[in-house]
Amino acid sequence: MNTDPNALIHRIYEAAVLPEGWSLVLHEMAAAVDAAGAGLLIRRSDAWAGWRGSPGIDVGLSAYLSSDKSVTSIALPRLVAADHAGFLADHQLFTEDEYMHDPVTVDWATPYGLHRGAATGIDLPGGGYAVVQVQRLKGRPKFEPEALAALDAFRPHIARAVMLAARWRLERLRAMTEALELIGLPAAVLDGLGRALAANTLIEAMTTHVAWLPGDRLGLVDPVAAGMLRQALSSVRVGASPGGRSFPAYGADRTAPVVAHVIPTSGASRELFSGGLGLIVLGSLRGVEAPIVRALYDLTPAETAVAMLLAQGLAPTEIGARRGVSLETVRNQIKALLQKTGANRLGGLIALLARTVKTDQPSP
Repeated sequence: MNTDPNALIHRIYEAAVLPEGWSLVLHEMAAAVDAAGAGLLIRRSDAWAGWRGSPGIDVGLSAYLSSDKSVTSIALPRLVAADHAGFLADHQLFTEDEYMHDPVTVDWATPYGLHRGAATGIDLPGGGYAVVQVQRLKGRPKFEPEALAALDAFRPHIARAVMLAARWRLERLRAMTEALELIGLPAAVLDGLGRALAANTLIEAMTTHVAWLPGDRLGLVDPVAAGMLRQALSSVRVGASPGGRSFPAYGADRTAPVVAHVIPTSGASRELFSGGLGLIVLGSLRGVEAPIVRALYDLTPAETAVAMLLAQGLAPTEIGARRGVSLETVRNQIKALLQKTGANRLGGLIALLARTVKTDQPSP
């Protein structure tokens, strides 16, 4: 395939605006150096947060990056340590023995008929790292200096396009938090380690509930909710968290809970610059109805019914009589409620439910 360098450069900048264009860009760049294909990978918070591959290696790349095997590869640490503003071939980063036994070869290249590779790394604005990986078919030679020079001619354009795309996406996320502020919702965009890439003034002012930690990380004052936030953010990566998570968060005085919603900004690997980020929104926890109580705390129907009756002021014995179950059953359901809501005793659970649950409704 004859690649027109000027046309390819034009398509690189188009891909910054239209991400679906990356597949063709990667295909043409690989073809220009006698390679089978290429991939663009985004790393954020020590996890692969998004990727795009040229036709032919896309499936294999997705399977590899979604597996635990990719975590043990030394390819990325070697590339980062090299700190080279250009492409490096595998024989420049590894010994032959290292390369033949690394997961990038064993679990990705070899099963898909690929072998020799070259890669470059690019720092992203707002944190993160982009990798462009080019791979040749098995049996083809190592990347020659001429091939690396040809790839290096495209690298400045790829780096600018990648950084532009990442910055535009970050600006859109900031605009999202500002829009939520207009309707009275405190919100921030966090990476997997809790670092705030964007935050509106409402969440910055919530010092009774929000704790700002070193490294611009956002935490929650309530230790139980802080643990739930860490768990939610750890799963905010491509393919790991298809939906959001909601949980209550107390203030410093344990008397004013809010509900924290953590929502992935992307659920698809092809959303290159959105993966690995989560939106946290803090909302009111008053007048909540039974279906929301059930979803908020991940309750069973029976646990939801007990919660609604506790909110109405009924004692465990009265709940058992009302529902036609034993006192032991009610106690077990209350234990589950204590665990799921983060309350540490029955009195605290009843107070939480009484403050937040809408009680002028029939129990489920």
